[in-house]
Amino acid sequence: MNIRQLSIFLENKVGRASAVIDALSESNINISALSIADTAEYGIMRIIADNPQKAKDVLTDTGVMVKITNVLAIPMGHKPGELSRLLKILTDSDISIEYMYAFVNEHNGGAVLITKTNNPEGAIEALGKNKITPLTENELF
Repeated sequence: MNIRQLSIFLENKVGRASAVIDALSESNINISALSIADTAEYGIMRIIADNPQKAKDVLTDTGVMVKITNVLAIPMGHKPGELSRLLKILTDSDISIEYMYAFVNEHNGGAVLITKTNNPEGAIEALGKNKITPLTENELF
């Protein structure tokens, strides 16, 4: 139930993020979610795309360092309290969150939490006990 996320390492310079997005656009790759974390010298752009392997190949060919990482895509309602409910399920199961970001998803009529945890299998089990099933890549697109 993991999905593949692109982790793209970029120098913190004008135009670097734009160059990545342009390369993906020119290759007809659709982006569902994007997050950027930065430091003074570099940033990590995380992308959920409809064809992660093709996206990785395109970006690698342009000289960008990119890695595919497995993450969970957890469906949730798009209303107050939903994120808190999901985080409580994970916390109560002693699951640590390494990072997360969320987006509204027109296909499931709600929102999706993208997260990398210290224990993906444990997270899937804890969510399942609460009748929550992480999404597959096909369900995202």
